[in-house]
Amino acid sequence: MARGRTRDEDAERRVLEAAFDLVGSRPPGEVGINDIAAAANVAKQTIYRWWPSRTAVILDALVVGTMKATPFRETDDIRADFEAHLRTVIKLFNSPTGRIVREMLAEAHTDPTIADEFRQRFWQPRRDLSQARLRRGIELGQIRDDLDHEIVLDAIYGPLWTRLMIGHLPLSATDAARVTDAIWPGIAAARA
Repeated sequence: MARGRTRDEDAERRVLEAAFDLVGSRPPGEVGINDIAAAANVAKQTIYRWWPSRTAVILDALVVGTMKATPFRETDDIRADFEAHLRTVIKLFNSPTGRIVREMLAEAHTDPTIADEFRQRFWQPRRDLSQARLRRGIELGQIRDDLDHEIVLDAIYGPLWTRLMIGHLPLSATDAARVTDAIWPGIAAARA
């Protein structure tokens, strides 16, 4: 989403933190620009100069907040790296932030601009990190080199997204190991 004038970094941080905290603590759709401005101690006009809509502010807050909450460790044990990452994603999805993600996805279903922004700014950076770990796994001889990476990532993360969006089963920390146990035999390189 197009951004306006140059930002004061401290005010921007306060706006993003306020938006993230407010949306995570209230029912979806109940946080407005006035609420964010008051919590961040900035003028409403300041927010509108930098973001075109409430959704744009919340998406930026979501991008910044979730990247901090779901780091991808980088060791030479790729399976353990994925399992650890799945645990952080599960923790995030079970937190109030999971509600924000669901709200963004609901809005994305009716607004192609939001859908595109969500894919480009929220989804793709995470996908790129996961792709890098898959490539490293191939280099280390831990992952087969004949697989479609997009399919592999869908298989690894799909159960979490399905449970977040459908809600048919809860997500627990133990699911990280269960997902990797189910997926890894199909993607692991044959041992010499």
